[in-house]
Amino acid sequence: MLTVLKITNEKDSGFGKKLLSVFKPYQLKTELRRCGDIEINYINYILRRGTIKYDKLYNCCIGKRKTILCDREISLEGSRLKRFTGIIFKKIMLDNFVCDILKKADIDPKKINISYYDPNAENPALAERLLSFCTNLTVVSDMPKFYENESERIAGDSGALFTVSNDISAVSPCDILIAPTIIKKALPTVSSNIIFTIYPPSAYVPGNIITDYYCEFPEKYNSLADDTIDEMYLLAGLYSLCGINSLSELVPHSCGGSGIKYSAEDIIRIIENKYK
Repeated sequence: MLTVLKITNEKDSGFGKKLLSVFKPYQLKTELRRCGDIEINYINYILRRGTIKYDKLYNCCIGKRKTILCDREISLEGSRLKRFTGIIFKKIMLDNFVCDILKKADIDPKKINISYYDPNAENPALAERLLSFCTNLTVVSDMPKFYENESERIAGDSGALFTVSNDISAVSPCDILIAPTIIKKALPTVSSNIIFTIYPPSAYVPGNIITDYYCEFPEKYNSLADDTIDEMYLLAGLYSLCGINSLSELVPHSCGGSGIKYSAEDIIRIIENKYK
């Protein structure tokens, strides 16, 4: 069972609610949603006075799962609860989106230059998928030996080759940089590069940075959705915590970053225009 937490702050409400806060400093409202074997426990913690009573909140988490879905702004410090990040599902959506647009783009695979930044060699499968769409692939990793072995294996299976380096400067030149990780080092990209990643970089990385990926919420799970939670975040919870593996087959129809949203067709058009 998933638990979704919302905090409603009524500390600055009118006189009536301030008077109520004397007798009820907080209130817990719960709602259980079901879809087949999947259950979601929605908790609305109404805070009127004082601080959050995490022990009371914990007792409302049916099944006592410590990992819950909630807004990043909600602090769980000092509690027995942990916020679910959804990072695994987000990486899958990045993979699916990038491969889908490259497949649809009308570009000669010999012309496009792609750099794949995977410092910890977390996702070698994507490198192999990318070779279906380009012949100029450079993989930059802090574990070059691992990728060198992968390169030899792939070359033996299909004859496809890619370059491997542990020198971060090797990401340039490129047209597209793919980094399904948190970028913590400055990268020598340029403003015209399209950069697909999962979070805003914590270091200087020039380029058009894409960090979010959006797909249609499957209709069969509509009864589980709620306005209090982002749909992609909920899908991540259903995939990682409820084991709905079929969600990994979803293909995003749009993406975004820095407050700007693009359709898949927008990104395809931007990429194709580079080679006109």
